[in-house]
Amino acid sequence: MKKLAPILLAFAIACGGSDGTAPKTPPSDISTMNVGEVRVLNPSDIPNGIDLPSGSSARDYVIIVGNTNPTIDAVAHFLVKADRSAGGSADLSASAELSTALERASQTLNAVTPPQQAFETRVRAFERQSLLLRSKSAPVGATRFSLNRSVQAAAVPAPGDILNLDVPDGSSNDLCSNYFQTQAVVASVSRRAILAVDTLDGPPTLLFPQTVLDSITQEFDNNTFVTDSSYFGNPTDIDGNGRVILLFTGEVNKLTPPNSIGGFVGGYFFAGDYFPKTGPVNQSCAESNNAEIMYLLSPDPTGKYGNVRSASSVRQGTRGTIPHELEHLINAGNRYFNPAATAFEDNWLDESLAHIAEEAVGRVSRGFGDLQTLTFQDMLPPGNQAARDDFNAFFFQNFARLAYWMARPDTSSGISSNSDANLSSSGADWAIGRYAADNYSNGDVRGFTRRLAAGPDNGIKNFTTVAGASLDTLMAGWLVSMYADHLGIVGLDPKFQYRSYNFRNIMPPVAQSVLSTGSVYPLLVSPVGSGSDNISETNKSGSGNYFSLTVAANAGSKNVKVLDPAGGDVTYPGAHIYVLRVQ
Repeated sequence: MKKLAPILLAFAIACGGSDGTAPKTPPSDISTMNVGEVRVLNPSDIPNGIDLPSGSSARDYVIIVGNTNPTIDAVAHFLVKADRSAGGSADLSASAELSTALERASQTLNAVTPPQQAFETRVRAFERQSLLLRSKSAPVGATRFSLNRSVQAAAVPAPGDILNLDVPDGSSNDLCSNYFQTQAVVASVSRRAILAVDTLDGPPTLLFPQTVLDSITQEFDNNTFVTDSSYFGNPTDIDGNGRVILLFTGEVNKLTPPNSIGGFVGGYFFAGDYFPKTGPVNQSCAESNNAEIMYLLSPDPTGKYGNVRSASSVRQGTRGTIPHELEHLINAGNRYFNPAATAFEDNWLDESLAHIAEEAVGRVSRGFGDLQTLTFQDMLPPGNQAARDDFNAFFFQNFARLAYWMARPDTSSGISSNSDANLSSSGADWAIGRYAADNYSNGDVRGFTRRLAAGPDNGIKNFTTVAGASLDTLMAGWLVSMYADHLGIVGLDPKFQYRSYNFRNIMPPVAQSVLSTGSVYPLLVSPVGSGSDNISETNKSGSGNYFSLTVAANAGSKNVKVLDPAGGDVTYPGAHIYVLRVQ
């Protein structure tokens, strides 16, 4: 590993040139920053560190120690050491309310991974490890094109027709070899959806009223399909019927243990359904239905699968699941049929887009624009039950997951391979995708996300290419925005906040709900004061640590050092310091 120059926050005073010219202010001199200015520092910019001398007025800064290592899930270790000169100001202390909030958040982060997150992790992992888009025998993906280049329009089933379908065994490690054969009765057909109910669960109209069945397909047609298509591209049609099959089956219910804490599995998409049923290993899938299909939670009024599920709870609980899984279906189809694609999209970016799909459908449902800046009150007007249902279905989960990341940004990342298993990483991957769409789409959010979903590139390369910016630039903007968003900092460049949401307004009530934090913005910001104690810190690639630095008027200087755990030079790749003058 190449050794980088130390990140030492101790400024050396510049002297004038020998020719009498004015001295050039080094980037390490943060005392020259204006309110609202952001400075991005590399280790080489601060060979003598950063020092904040005393001044005639009080100054407030936020210092973010970032990690932009493109290697996914790379953990960096470092120390933060704070000192002050004689006469300096006293230490700042976090408020009791915030300290309590962060303690509770830390405890919450140790909770068991919710069933939906855990199961989806296994599905995506199997797809990426066992379903190959290329091989030595088919270097341009010839095998996977054998299915449907000549597909003719298929007959559209009518309500009452029976479909023979296979359902992956969610408890198995091989979803292609282990599956359940079942029959499903078609219960509602619309222009874009075929809703079927597993016959093992009972007659559809005994599980769902017909009005509910039809409302599901109508919402799919009028909102979900058109919104996801405009954001990510049209779904494929390998079975030639022009529709997506929505299969409500008790096999999904079985994936949630009885009396499970922390949620339930609402449904999933499996890319194996694109592949031929027979063929070379890893390029075929015996389970395949050769159809665009998603598997969804079924009503279970008697609890025969372990948990009682009413028709109304299933209807509400799967409204956000359907657009999320439709994005996965579209994204996988884009890769499957693109000869240039070598693999499915990386987990973190696929999940980011799927989370964007949820809130995009929510925006359309409520009549909000793609870049309309929403507040909590916009989404939850008092006394509006329809708005509350939409908020819970399409918005709340993203905010809740983001609250977990904000409480401990040092422990997870938005570009993590665990983004579909870790709530805090899931929140961060949505937020960084949303930030990029807000600030790097030239006002065309849907065009931006369509390009991301189209591929054929994956992960960071796809993200940075479509954004037209480096990972360093995107991470700097995102990390600063998560602190500065709608804080009202004078002179702040608009690129350091969101256009789509006012997080300073939204996150306190959300955090109160999920973390019991009280009315605080839940981002963990550690105060930097005086003393020689070393604070041991870590962060992951794609995240950062936040520190506040304040010097009172005429109160002495501040000095902060960021060091290797052994007290020497910082050596981790992707080390950056972002400094924002707040006041």
